[in-house]
Amino acid sequence: MTNATISLAPLRGVTGLRFRQAFQAHMSGLDLAVAPFIATVQGDRVKPEILRGIEPSVQPKGLPLIPQVIGKDARQLRVMLRAMKELGYTQVDLNSGCPWPFVAKKGRGAGLLRDEANLAAMLEAGCEELGEGNFSIKVRLGIEEKTLLAKRLPILLRYPLREICVHPRTAKQMYEGSVDLDAFERICEACTLPLTYNGDIRTLEDYQMLSARFPTVSRWMIGRGIVANPFLAESIRAGKDTRDMARFQAWHADILARYAENAPGDHALLGHLKELWSYLAPTFKQGDQLWNSLKITRTRDEFERVLRLIPLQWR
Repeated sequence: MTNATISLAPLRGVTGLRFRQAFQAHMSGLDLAVAPFIATVQGDRVKPEILRGIEPSVQPKGLPLIPQVIGKDARQLRVMLRAMKELGYTQVDLNSGCPWPFVAKKGRGAGLLRDEANLAAMLEAGCEELGEGNFSIKVRLGIEEKTLLAKRLPILLRYPLREICVHPRTAKQMYEGSVDLDAFERICEACTLPLTYNGDIRTLEDYQMLSARFPTVSRWMIGRGIVANPFLAESIRAGKDTRDMARFQAWHADILARYAENAPGDHALLGHLKELWSYLAPTFKQGDQLWNSLKITRTRDEFERVLRLIPLQWR
């Protein structure tokens, strides 16, 4: 059993509203979710459709949501934060970890670490707008070199942040290669603010190894691991594998129906389903056969037929 705080990571295009709704209807173990990022906008007004995914009235009960913002302009950040406050949100996260080159090159996401003055301006704006202990930041070790976060840490520590969430890879790595646990340990030793670990928690054994190595860390963020195995958070809570095929099938039927309700046709629906199954398939013994068959389907009927014909067994 564990009393750790477990949060759902913001995977753009994956852990959005429909995923969170279906998860909370059938699964358990998460304390909160961070929403996939919303980009700052020019002007003094945020259009309602931009905030549709975080509209409080449709969020699943029992899973508190923290919106995430990505940007590099402190004035634009204030505009977005005020719009989120109008919806009732008191806590917001700043994305300084998105590794995609077209984002980082523009000074957003992981690229925000490159500019000391701009990083400080964003942190100051966020803390002023939300108040002490309500603004947080998600970061990587750096862009190309893993020492950049360590150099910027004194700037982060000047502000009363709710937490610093660290994914111990560089942006250049994307999601490839290994997380650098030695580098995270050095950040852990130097950090005086609450710290969250994020990265490569795919199994109960991964969590147990990490929590044993970092006993002072009590906050854990999981993204791809939860998508691949929606039972993972509750398995961590229980200290044992809690997977159940009947509940998995019910969850999958629910999320499929939610996607279908909001997709304009089979093409859009299959886009959601195939992205989801790119994570799910490797967790099954028939993973290669499953994925090879699912990724070439062109209609919902074909997709569901594959899932009926190939019996599912977890690895």
